[in-house]
Amino acid sequence: MRTTIEQPPNSLTAGRSTAIAPRRSPRATRNRRIFTAIGLVICALYVVPMGFVLLVSLTPDGMATDGSIPSALAPGNYLRAIASTDFLLYLSNSLLISVVSVVAQVVLSTSAGYALAKLPLPGKNWILLLIVALLVIPPEVVLVPLFLIMLHVPLVGGNGLLGTGGNGLLDSYTGMIIPHVVGALGIFLMRQFYAGLPDELGDSARVDGASEVRIFARIYTPLTIPAVAVVAVLAFQAAWNDFLWPLILIRSDSMQPLQLGLTVFYQENSTQWNLLMAAVLMMSIPVLAIFLFSQRYFRAGITAGAVK
Repeated sequence: MRTTIEQPPNSLTAGRSTAIAPRRSPRATRNRRIFTAIGLVICALYVVPMGFVLLVSLTPDGMATDGSIPSALAPGNYLRAIASTDFLLYLSNSLLISVVSVVAQVVLSTSAGYALAKLPLPGKNWILLLIVALLVIPPEVVLVPLFLIMLHVPLVGGNGLLGTGGNGLLDSYTGMIIPHVVGALGIFLMRQFYAGLPDELGDSARVDGASEVRIFARIYTPLTIPAVAVVAVLAFQAAWNDFLWPLILIRSDSMQPLQLGLTVFYQENSTQWNLLMAAVLMMSIPVLAIFLFSQRYFRAGITAGAVK
């Protein structure tokens, strides 16, 4: 016959077993429900239009494109949208413009942000004030001056030394990329992120003989990956969704990005809404993929801040 000896309860174990989770107050529960309802409403404002676009993209030809559920679905509209236009050519143009713009803006934003936050530059507070002032200027205001600058670039596109006689950077990839190379918002975000990092990191590296470029690239910049991800997503979205600037700058069909190339579905007497909506959904996939990929960097940044 086997006997068991009861061990006296451990005080720590007993404390854990008898701990009671704190109850939420009625006010906290009510506030949580209010915020949940607000979040659902905001989510619906985004989901309902996308649902409408999805239904229209699956509507066969000849049926009403009013967002109602069609009696038969036509997934072949997506292949027809690709075959009806030079979709792959427009896609490659958009990818080239967006990727180059992202790389250039990330490099310049991180460099400028580090200089404004960590280097003893004369008048850097005034420079920062000017950058903040640029945030409130609508992009449409600078379209005409920017167009004239691109037109009169010296020794480019048939122009002479005085920037006359040719087309400059009109109808070129360089002309479409330059407006997206520098962003005031990206510089401001990176400056704020670098300013929040301790100066002791750079001081200790300087004592060890590290150069300023090495301190920037090896010590500070790896700590700013969440901010870099935000700048990259914003830069990609701005370049990918740009319509007005290519409309003004581009003249040849082979140079058109995807946003401008979709106008082929607009006809004189009618519009192929089902093919247009199918192309719009396919066009949104790269932006969605970039955002989902960068989310882990956002979470890593939040976790690192919580641990600190």
